[in-house]
Amino acid sequence: MEEIKKSISAILYERTTSPLFGTFIVSWLLWNWKIPYLSFFVSENKFKINKIEYIIANYNDTHYLITYPLISTLILLTIIPFLSNGAYWLSINFENWKSKHKNLIESKQLLTVEQSIELREQIFKQEERFSKLVQDKNSEIESLKKQIESDKTVEKVDEKIDDSNSELEKLAERIMNNSYELEAFNTLTRAIQNNYRIQNDATTTKLIALLESYDIIHKPEALYKFTDTGRRFLRFITA
Repeated sequence: MEEIKKSISAILYERTTSPLFGTFIVSWLLWNWKIPYLSFFVSENKFKINKIEYIIANYNDTHYLITYPLISTLILLTIIPFLSNGAYWLSINFENWKSKHKNLIESKQLLTVEQSIELREQIFKQEERFSKLVQDKNSEIESLKKQIESDKTVEKVDEKIDDSNSELEKLAERIMNNSYELEAFNTLTRAIQNNYRIQNDATTTKLIALLESYDIIHKPEALYKFTDTGRRFLRFITA
């Protein structure tokens, strides 16, 4: 029994929510409104015969019961949506036309003195803001250019230092591989570090000339001194 009730409820729900059946019911009620009115709201005492017999006798027209409601349903489901879309299209076009003409009229309308002054001030502020923005961007570009130039300079200095270190390493390797030059270099180093004169011989004289050509030592006064390059050179050579 419960299953039958559920099936009937499902069928009724489907019928009532369906656009076709819902529209047909509305159409049928519009064409035959007297039938439910007489059935539910008019007392049977007012009829000389049975109420149902009266309704069957006076409102049993096939056209009103079936034909006209079906035609109305067809019209409501097909023609009216087209008319609705057409009305919506006309409404949109009218709004567009109204908006265009409104903009056209407003564009031709002269500004008041106050509006002109306000507009001029706004333009001036915009120009100032744009000018400041351009200046800031130019300053930023110049700063970036300087940074790039600085980086390039640092890279060049690093390259020079690397090249110089490479040359110093080669010179240190040469001296360490030559026992005479190594001994002369150690003697020269001790003399410079202890601040006394160097006893020149042929090997020492050649080594001094070689070291001076690499800017490892110099003689600002009476005694030789290590330069900055010379102090770096000492890290590459071992006694």
